[in-house]
Amino acid sequence: MAADYDRSAFPWLEVLRIDTIPVLMDAAPLHIRYQLLRDVLNDGESNDFKDLKKNLRKQKDRRLLFAKQDQNGCWPLSGKTKGLDEGQLQTLQFIQQIEALHALVDLMVTEKQEKALLGMREVIRFLDKDHPPLRLHQLSQAIYLSIALKLDGNPIIKNLIWDLLKNQHSDGSWSSLPSDQDSCLWTTLFFLWTMGHSEQFKNNRTLRKGLKYLEDHLLVPDQSKLLPGMQAWDTLLSGHAGLSVLHGGTLRYLETYQMFNDNERNRKIEKLVDWLVSVQLKNGLWPAIVGRDKRGNFEVTLRALKVVKHFEGLRINDTIEYTE
Repeated sequence: MAADYDRSAFPWLEVLRIDTIPVLMDAAPLHIRYQLLRDVLNDGESNDFKDLKKNLRKQKDRRLLFAKQDQNGCWPLSGKTKGLDEGQLQTLQFIQQIEALHALVDLMVTEKQEKALLGMREVIRFLDKDHPPLRLHQLSQAIYLSIALKLDGNPIIKNLIWDLLKNQHSDGSWSSLPSDQDSCLWTTLFFLWTMGHSEQFKNNRTLRKGLKYLEDHLLVPDQSKLLPGMQAWDTLLSGHAGLSVLHGGTLRYLETYQMFNDNERNRKIEKLVDWLVSVQLKNGLWPAIVGRDKRGNFEVTLRALKVVKHFEGLRINDTIEYTE
């Protein structure tokens, strides 16, 4: 696919060493190209866009995931389950549900897909029961999915959010488990990234305090037992399963800042954006892990373009206003 676009209409592209848009148009998966046109090139009317939108449901990965779902909306458990009690099995099922649904949401599944809502019903049903303490990133993942699938008005989800807000430490952070006393930067970042998608809670004072904690600990290693070391800041790719949802590093921080401070310029943030631009690979893509990945990753590249577009757009607008 090689859609036409007027490069001069996007002056923020000038900061890139290589225009990566043709690379994505020609080689990226369908859902990446769809978001590229919609979110980066502001295209919602072209024939290319309409064709991509029409074909989203035909994606192989999407169809395979839905094919594994049973009539109750559950995905089968993987791995050995022999000897586990009912509570442990239910917890594993909850984790299986949120991981499968997260993958589907990334593939552009919406609340219009009844099978996705059926899967979320099981997630919410589990949250309404007594169960062993879950890690905050698992609960955050469930909240994110409820927001993405427009189920965040559910009272069970709302009560969960209020309970998590009350667990904030005095320094503005959260722990991975309620019993932990140690702050976890990556758990805090993922929770704030999740809540940044919520129009209802986005301006909550507790979340603003959490953002201050993140700013105070920017690029500081070993602020988490889950993802220790500086490498976590350079791991730009995030996933759906296990601790991979906490990944994203500097890119996830920039996305989070954007959601909470949509039109606000910040010198520290602009330095991080400059760094992000500088790590673009020679093939035009951005790496999954800076300094290690030489091939690049389509998902990371799309997210990086969205971030660069936003923050460079603010710079350009300010320059135009100053000139006038």
